[in-house]
Amino acid sequence: MKTNQRNIFIAIAIIFTLLFLSYLSLDTSHIVIDGEEIGDIGGFAGFLIACAVGICALFFALSLTGLILAVVALVMVVVLGAVLGSFALALLPLMIPFLILYGLFALISRSSRKKTV
Repeated sequence: MKTNQRNIFIAIAIIFTLLFLSYLSLDTSHIVIDGEEIGDIGGFAGFLIACAVGICALFFALSLTGLILAVVALVMVVVLGAVLGSFALALLPLMIPFLILYGLFALISRSSRKKTV
């Protein structure tokens, strides 16, 4: 058995042991709902079912929240790209002389490399 599996098994065993000990230490008072007494193992099973439903609801709520936050982050990245792209297009007329100089420099340096090789 791998270490992770063994640790998970030990954790589950400890949790069930603590649940059983808490069940044994509970008071013997009964809850009456609609004239019907709920106590002993039925009340304990109801409590466990309610905990399982609560954990499932928490898992789905956190999953949905994480998915929504991921989509919002993706939309924000797209908006940032659009804003930066619009700034680049707005500044393009100012950058044309520098782009021409850079293109000439790249053309000259490329042609000089081809001759030396």
